[in-house]
Amino acid sequence: MADYHSPTVVRPSIPASAITRLELALLTAIFEHEPDGDALYFYASEGPSSTIWLDIADLKDMLADEPMPSGPIVEMVRKAVAEAELDEAELELDLSDLGEAAILQAVVRRCEQLDHVTITSAWTCTKMRPDGFGGGITVVTAERILSSSTIQMEGELLDRAEYGDLACAPGHGRHAILMLDEAEVRSVVTGVQEAYAETDVAVVDVADAHVRQGCIEAIGALNLDEQLRQIEFGAAMAAIRIARAATA
Repeated sequence: MADYHSPTVVRPSIPASAITRLELALLTAIFEHEPDGDALYFYASEGPSSTIWLDIADLKDMLADEPMPSGPIVEMVRKAVAEAELDEAELELDLSDLGEAAILQAVVRRCEQLDHVTITSAWTCTKMRPDGFGGGITVVTAERILSSSTIQMEGELLDRAEYGDLACAPGHGRHAILMLDEAEVRSVVTGVQEAYAETDVAVVDVADAHVRQGCIEAIGALNLDEQLRQIEFGAAMAAIRIARAATA
């Protein structure tokens, strides 16, 4: 019989002060952990637990003490506690839908010391099964949870082998033309405020979140159809020229 494991590490260590009591109870049930100064290093020797058991009385106490009273994790736990039988002392929580990444994202959103957390897993097997080995990585930021795996890497390498590097340029056939850089927008904000130093514009406190939302709104309002058609025509003529030169 073959046993499949997914030893996992979480980087960097998480400041203990940034974790609520409820999050700590969940994370320490999902992972093994050890102190790292004022932080906690989370890992799983055989793989994170997707199903955990916690004392209902403790959970009720944690929910009452929870500084972040809303959010998918809190709402899931609150719903599970409400649906528990009266004689139940321990609650089984299935975290397979939300997972540890959602818990860690809530921490990242509040913690000024973290801009991201990385969860890295190795997939191993006690027998040399062809499907028993590989790995995966998940990057958690305040805004996104992104994952990749050796299976995806294999597909990308096969694409490169079959179609060549040009066919596998970023976007797989789609090419980004413009990139709106939030740092550049921030610089423009500074310039505008300096130019209008005698008005109320100069004293507005523009946070990074405002810059990001401004970028999203500006992109949504764009209509570059005519410019895009011109670029497409230019690319088509360049392709014809390159093909003609290749057959000459």
